[in-house]
This record gives sequence, C-alpha cells and structure tokens, in this order.
Amino acid sequence: MRYFLRDTHYSIVFIWVGMRTSGKLWIGKSAGEVIQGENSFDIIRYFLSFAVLVGHFRVITGIPYYFPMSSVDAVHGFFILSGFLVFYSYMRNPDIRHYIERRTRRILPPYVFIVTLCWMGGVLVSTLPVGEYLFSAQLWKYIVANYSFLNFIEPALPGCFQGEAVNGSLWTMKVEILLYITVPIVYYLMKRFRSFPVFIVIFIFSTLYNELFYYLNEKTGNEIFGILKRQVGGQLLYFYSGTLVLLCFDYFRRYIKFLFPVAVLVCYFRYDVPLLIYVEPLAFAVVLIGCAYYIKWFVFMRKFGNVAYGIYLFHFPVIQLSVWLGINEKSHILCFAFCVAGTLLLSILSWLLLEKPILSNRMFSSK
Repeated sequence: MRYFLRDTHYSIVFIWVGMRTSGKLWIGKSAGEVIQGENSFDIIRYFLSFAVLVGHFRVITGIPYYFPMSSVDAVHGFFILSGFLVFYSYMRNPDIRHYIERRTRRILPPYVFIVTLCWMGGVLVSTLPVGEYLFSAQLWKYIVANYSFLNFIEPALPGCFQGEAVNGSLWTMKVEILLYITVPIVYYLMKRFRSFPVFIVIFIFSTLYNELFYYLNEKTGNEIFGILKRQVGGQLLYFYSGTLVLLCFDYFRRYIKFLFPVAVLVCYFRYDVPLLIYVEPLAFAVVLIGCAYYIKWFVFMRKFGNVAYGIYLFHFPVIQLSVWLGINEKSHILCFAFCVAGTLLLSILSWLLLEKPILSNRMFSSK
C-alpha cells in the first residue's frame, strides 16, 4: 500500500501542475530573458559543494563538523540545477553536436585531471614500492575504470589510504552523463507528443525504480540494492523536477510568493509528515531555483569564474591526504583548514590553467 500511495501521489501532483500550466508544459516567451538575467546560481553551487565537502570530511576524519545541509541533499540539489540549466541550454540550441561539445568541454577536463593526479600522486602515499605500484593490476584496473566513469569497479589505489576509496565523489559523474544523454531523447518526445504525458512517464518510472530497490534493500539487507537505488533511475526525479520548473517558469514566477514558503515547509517537515516526502524533489527544485532568482545579494559572483565543480571533484582525495598525514589527530581546526585550502587551491588552479582556457575555445565549430 505504501508503494501504491507514493506512486499515486506523484501522479496527482504532476497532473495538477500540468492542468495549471496547460497541455504542452512549454517555457513561456518571457522566461528566456529572465533565465539569462541576474541570478545567484553561483553561490548555490558553492553552498552545495561545501555541503558535500563537510559531509565527507565528517565521515573520513571522524570530526563532527556541522553544515545546514546533508551531502545527500546537496547531490540531489546538483541534479536539480542540471535539469534546469542543461535542459534550457539544449532548448536554446538543440543541435546534438553542439550539445555534446559543450557538455564535454565542461565536465571532462577537470575529471580527467583529478583521476590522473590521483593515480600519479598515489605513488607518493602508497605503502608499495614504486615498481610494484606502477605494475600493479589494481592500478591499471583503477585507471581503466575511472577514465571510463565506472568508478565502482575499482575505487581504490594499491597500498593507498588503507584500501579506502580515493575519490568517493566520482560516482555521480556517470549518473550525470546518463542524465545528459536523456535530454535530447526527452526533448524529442516532448516535441513529438504532448509534454505532460512524457513527464508523467518519467516520474512514475523513477518512483517505481526507487520503490523497487528500496524494498529489495530493506527485504534483503544487501547494500547493492541501496547503491542501485542511487543510480540514474532514482535521480531522474530530481533532474526532471528542475526541468519541470523550467518549463513552468511563467507559472513559477507568477506564484513564487506562494510556492516558495510552501516548498520550504515541505522540505523542512518532509520526514515528519509522511506524504511530504513524496513531493520533496519538486519542492526542493522550487526552493533552489527560487533562491537563485530572488536572492540578489550574490549576483556579483557571476563576474568571476566558478570553481564549485572543482571543489566537488577535488575535495575527497584532499581529505584522504589529511588523514594520511595525521592532521586530523593533531587539530580539528587545522585539519579542516587544510582540506578547504587544499581543495580551493586545486580548484582555482584547475579553473585558471585548464577549465577556463578549454571553455573559451571550441573543439569544432557549431551551428
């Protein structure tokens, strides 16, 4: 019954939104100007990145630092922002080659950089001799798996960090890429059919996917089902909640004064009132995107390069390094400062020397 009610409730919510925003659920004519105008997406990305950093810092070092958002919620937040911004980017220019180029130039260079830095730097922290490390089958398994975004196949380097994962943040990258792949498909389906049924199918499928692996995890106690629950099928809810706000943007702007406080309350009380957890993805999307457009204090940050992606990618191995150096046993404050400073340094260098130069030049011309 719990699973049936959850599916039914999702359907009712999105049917109601669809009826209020007409059949096609398409972005309003005036919304494009607003979307490209002043916003605070940069500070939201930083907030989400630091939430993930603090969450992993707590787990790896055992030092109980507080942050007002969990790392799990922060990851969901990133998927919501991607659903909003990436889908909008594709709508502006639905050319597949241009789309692949833009996504590749944005996500691939810093990813390849950190994977390379980790396995090359691993020789300095490994308990194995250099020759044994370099010719270890585990090292080459790590290299192939991580360059292929299949980090779960081999997350550890030989003799490094007591066999723990070198960079536990990278699991989301394959999910992000798979979500990117769905964008042209969903866009085509929305042009071929009415948009609202497409969203209904997406949300019901993702809900059933979550319910299936939640049930199997609870029934068997096998963590593999919990891991599968977090994969792309389960994240469609968050990604396309961001897209739904985009496509209903005129409605979102018109009723934001009502929607925003209601969405905040839904997110805050989601675990106390059973039904609220069922609409949390859409409520979270309203909160994040509402903050981006109606909190103007941080608009100035758009003038500077955004290194939030680097913070997300680089912080985990820096925290592992701090534990390897034993800094966490000497001073909690010093350890946290080391992790933040090291992560920021890597992120800024990556932005200035790698990401920014690549983003400013096209690999090939686009229409």
